[in-house]
Amino acid sequence: MQSARASVAAAVLALSTLWVPAQGTRAQRETQVVRVVREVAPSVVYISSQQRVKNPFSGPFWDLFGEDFPGGGPPRGEENSLGSGVIIDSAGYVLTNEHVIMGGANIRVTLNDGRQFPARVVGSAPEMDLALLKLEGGGPFPSARLGRSDDLMIGETVIAVGNPFGLSNTVSVGVLSAVGRTVAAGDRQFSDFLQTDAPINPGNSGGPLLNILGEVIGVNTAIIRQAQSIGFAIPINRARRVMEQLKAYGKVRPTWLGVLVLDPSESYKKRLGQSSGAVVARTYPFAYPQDALQKDDFITSVDGKTLDGAGDLNARMALLNPGQKITLAGLRDGKRFSATVEARLMPERLTPAMAWELLGIRVASEGRALEVAAVRRGSPAEAVGLRSGDTILAVMDQPVENPEDFLAQSRSALGSTGLPISVGRGPWTYYVTLDLLSQ
Repeated sequence: MQSARASVAAAVLALSTLWVPAQGTRAQRETQVVRVVREVAPSVVYISSQQRVKNPFSGPFWDLFGEDFPGGGPPRGEENSLGSGVIIDSAGYVLTNEHVIMGGANIRVTLNDGRQFPARVVGSAPEMDLALLKLEGGGPFPSARLGRSDDLMIGETVIAVGNPFGLSNTVSVGVLSAVGRTVAAGDRQFSDFLQTDAPINPGNSGGPLLNILGEVIGVNTAIIRQAQSIGFAIPINRARRVMEQLKAYGKVRPTWLGVLVLDPSESYKKRLGQSSGAVVARTYPFAYPQDALQKDDFITSVDGKTLDGAGDLNARMALLNPGQKITLAGLRDGKRFSATVEARLMPERLTPAMAWELLGIRVASEGRALEVAAVRRGSPAEAVGLRSGDTILAVMDQPVENPEDFLAQSRSALGSTGLPISVGRGPWTYYVTLDLLSQ
């Protein structure tokens, strides 16, 4: 009997020793990544909105085929858009991607605890794929801590978090692979992206990229749909400046140095004996009078830091405030030079004089149409064949109906190599791009 009791006791003891390590194993598995996700998860939200989309198979011609024709139907419909975002302060401001809410209405935000709130768009910056929303009521809200993106280390652990369907988070972990990446998405080009091997899918887009301390160092973006096994994020330093401007003005007020810089060819860099840098392709004395920089200057550094290329300089410009000065150094006519330049607000629209100098065109309203009134000889407008009486329909794919619209949309010509314009002539519509480096 005593032997049997001893056997039972030994069995119970053995089972208890097996149970205790199981509890200990769970605690041992709780890594810093687990703690970071638990801390930040309440601030990561699910965003849904409705976007109005045009039916390409609508109109008088397609109506001839009837409603049973595949694709036929109303000229416009609604399409749901979804993505993630991160609450960046307790008042309910949410940072996300612009493409998540692009043209969206009826925006609703679902928190990790299941609560839903309507949200309004405070402002957006399509050129940087960022948007700022404001939750309506119900605060204070859980918020994430913003870190820095100017002291990142290649190889450090990063965590991409999203909330693609509400009530649940998706998490991917990787390392920071590169900084300052320039990537193209359709007809748009984005500079200064962070690159990671942590996969970022459309559901994660707009959510935070975190460091191992749980600080937001970037905003995930899945706008590069063809990317596989890599992810991209917008650096938080850049996003913070955009966010501050959107809160203050409802839009981004870009600064510039009054020049267009481009990446030089490899042969050009080799001829100068340089491995990196950017070349001044043109200046704009009619919009930014200055003599610190000249055409064909080769810039190699900004405030003593090596310049990787034109995208690098443009990204640094995006972080400058009006009146802030930076020192550029490089080569001019084969000799070293240094110049201190002040960042100024880029004009919100071209003046008629700027449009005449830069594009070589004057416009005027004729009834309900916007017509070309005059074309300057030797100008980009003349080079593509524009002439008086042509109708300007759109600039940068945005419809223009009056001179004010035209001058506002043509502001994009400052700091660009080309300006796409839709032109009507008689019954025909033409699409042309003004070559802004041709003069």
